[in-house]
Amino acid sequence: MPPSDILGYGPISDDLDSGHLGLVWGTAVAFSGQPGKVLAKSFKMARSMSAQMNIMDRVMESEREVVISSPYFIPGPAGTQEFGDLRRSKVTVTILTNSFAANDEHEPLAHQGYVRYRVDLLRAGVDIYELSPTRAQRSERLMLPAASLGRLHAKTAVIDQSTVYISSVNLDPRSESTNTELGLFARCPELAKEVIRVIDISKSQGSYHLRFAPDGQSLEWLAIDDQAETVLSKEPEVTPLMRLRNILLAPFVPEQLLL
Repeated sequence: MPPSDILGYGPISDDLDSGHLGLVWGTAVAFSGQPGKVLAKSFKMARSMSAQMNIMDRVMESEREVVISSPYFIPGPAGTQEFGDLRRSKVTVTILTNSFAANDEHEPLAHQGYVRYRVDLLRAGVDIYELSPTRAQRSERLMLPAASLGRLHAKTAVIDQSTVYISSVNLDPRSESTNTELGLFARCPELAKEVIRVIDISKSQGSYHLRFAPDGQSLEWLAIDDQAETVLSKEPEVTPLMRLRNILLAPFVPEQLLL
């Protein structure tokens, strides 16, 4: 166990032993999806019974800023439209998700589902960061047991720097229509600030920032280490064989089943 966490805090056991446990206060609401959604007769009906609907309902109420961390991020046409609507309302939207190389070896196709919407999200003005296994493993602050493989695990959102969402829900079709998920909304600006700090560290020390190349069409992956800027024009840390396998298999996997 490392001596401190990503934010520099020591073990909670030390605080308990010393009798000085730092607490912040807020109000929280827990909710879950309905198990009956797996028997729903349509995707629309299943979505209405989903925990994910609670997330997007709250996200769409944001007035200034939304910051989301989701290991598997497949917004679909509706989600892409909703994030675009937020940007047109001058709401800043930041997404941190796994890169192709960071995806779990059992779910490489999830990245292909995300790729279908990546360009449209960027054109709408959404700020996208993809976690890099190599960069995350090099960062001492990110090298915690849960992140030892350089993959993103946290499923969180911060709305207007005041409300925190923590859950089991990925922003993908399977979480909407099939999985029974649960989550917690906590209104606590102090907690929101800490969650944003964690995401900011992951962005700066362990991720690639996506942007358009000068031609305005192709993508670039930007990383900054020790004041040195690295710009890549292809999916980083991915072999040609991995790319080919995903391209060949993607058409045969329904998007609603991608995790």
